Amino acid sequence: MAYKRVTREERSLIYQWRQEGFGLRESARRLGRAASSICRELVRNRGQRGYRPKQAHWMATEKARRPGPRRFTEAVRADAEARLLEGWTPEIIGQRARRKRHRRCPRTEGRGRGRIPNQRRIDTRPAEVELRRTVGHWEGDLINGAHETGNLITLVERNTRFTLVGRTGSKEAAEVMRGICAQFETLPQSARLSLTLDNGKEFARHEEMARTSNMDVFFARPYHSWERGTNENTNGLIRRLHPKKSSFADIGRAELKRIDTYLNDRPRKCLGWMTPREKMTVFLACAS
Repeated sequence: MAYKRVTREERSLIYQWRQEGFGLRESARRLGRAASSICRELVRNRGQRGYRPKQAHWMATEKARRPGPRRFTEAVRADAEARLLEGWTPEIIGQRARRKRHRRCPRTEGRGRGRIPNQRRIDTRPAEVELRRTVGHWEGDLINGAHETGNLITLVERNTRFTLVGRTGSKEAAEVMRGICAQFETLPQSARLSLTLDNGKEFARHEEMARTSNMDVFFARPYHSWERGTNENTNGLIRRLHPKKSSFADIGRAELKRIDTYLNDRPRKCLGWMTPREKMTVFLACAS
């Protein structure tokens, strides 16, 4: 299993659940991680005043920047032993047989071809979006199910936290684009002004998406998931129902409705204990 670093949002959730009295195993279950990973996170990134998410994220980021010790692999060992038999000294071997670092993705001609063309960066997004004072600005993402079992489109409105959820059978950009447009067709134009996405290739048809839905489409900066924090937190809620590596093959209308109810009919403290559906309903009534 490939190791995946703990994100800023996950650290906030870990802290919140610890404050609420949940144990390591329950926190791990909710995040779809091993309990040992949560334990390691709490030990490694703990400050003098205990575990705090902002400090923990800073500590983890700083540690990640420091190069780790070189590994004395079997290949290096065999080479060193052969050189010793040839009469080389340990000092010579140490200077000439150092482990070379290789890129996981070697540079080749045409570097950058995988980037999505004509992106509008989040820096050009109107300031009103960040302030959450108006309704109609959305964040979008694609949650992956187990291998080849489908994906969930999640679209969450920043002001009301109202969420639209759909399913796609693949990550093909055309299918994802059609799925997103279909979700937005259920809302009037006044409730869909802009959409902010991550840099996944599944959103490569963003220009067609913008024309079809008549919305401005922006992209967060690479590896800046907190710039779509509302969407990331919403995805975390969905993962409580469908943990990582769950199959999405059997998700149909009934299950999508259950997810919709779970997300949109839960009172939220940030909404004055109203539900996202109630907030959106109020807005639509006033806008009509």
